[in-house]
Amino acid sequence: MTSVLGIVGHPLDHSVSVPMHMSAIFTLGIDYVYMSFDILPGNVAHAVVQFKKEHIKGFNVTIPYKEIIMPYLDGVDEYASRVGAVNTVNNENGRLKGYNTDGTGYVKSLREQTGLDPRGKKVLMIGAGGAAKAVAFSLLEAGVQTIIIANRTPERAESLCRHLKIYFSGASSQCIGMPDINTIDHKAINLVINTTSLGMKGAGDIDIDLTDFENDTVVSDIVYNPLETPLLKRAGQAGLKTHDGAGMLVYQGAESFRIWTGVQPPVDVMRQAVLRALQEHH
Repeated sequence: MTSVLGIVGHPLDHSVSVPMHMSAIFTLGIDYVYMSFDILPGNVAHAVVQFKKEHIKGFNVTIPYKEIIMPYLDGVDEYASRVGAVNTVNNENGRLKGYNTDGTGYVKSLREQTGLDPRGKKVLMIGAGGAAKAVAFSLLEAGVQTIIIANRTPERAESLCRHLKIYFSGASSQCIGMPDINTIDHKAINLVINTTSLGMKGAGDIDIDLTDFENDTVVSDIVYNPLETPLLKRAGQAGLKTHDGAGMLVYQGAESFRIWTGVQPPVDVMRQAVLRALQEHH
């Protein structure tokens, strides 16, 4: 019987997870299918019950459900529990267990694409949602010294700061509102990351002045559709290094695939499928 995998989120019209995972399934010749499940807010609990009834093998979780879904699962692995967000769910003998592969996927991609070593660095992170939690957690694990979190609702940023301080007492984490982004000392920042959906097609841009950052500052965006977001376009024009969201998508997806199937997928095949799908979306 074909095992069913998928992605849960809303909206999902930007997602290229289906071609990415199907390319790996075809290449390996295994009896799986990967589908898109666009679930409306308020229907998450019902969807989880249905997935169990229908013996869905596993699924990814994307915006806006990475935190919301956690109480409806049967268990969460220790790392995802510490992060406070889930992006991967695996059906383990009828029990749905949550994992998080976002942060490790992000750091691996960042190192590979930019050569940046996070140790001792100062980071400005925009956003405080499920993806931000995972990215911040993995960066601090990799040795980042200071992380400044800017968010539209400052309370959410403060909550994330408090959460990070529990696990990383040796590092500095501070919170600011979005209007304060342009008042902090940009010259001290080594890495700027957008973890929000701003920059997706039609979703606007981030109000940050990129003119007074140092030349070796990396500007990173976890949005991958489009591959060059308005933020990355402006960063390139300002002479800064850029890091797009495709690598994180591929690496977190490859680790999810391994959790579901027990097989290491062909990462290069997945990457090519993502780039092809993004060109077709363009």
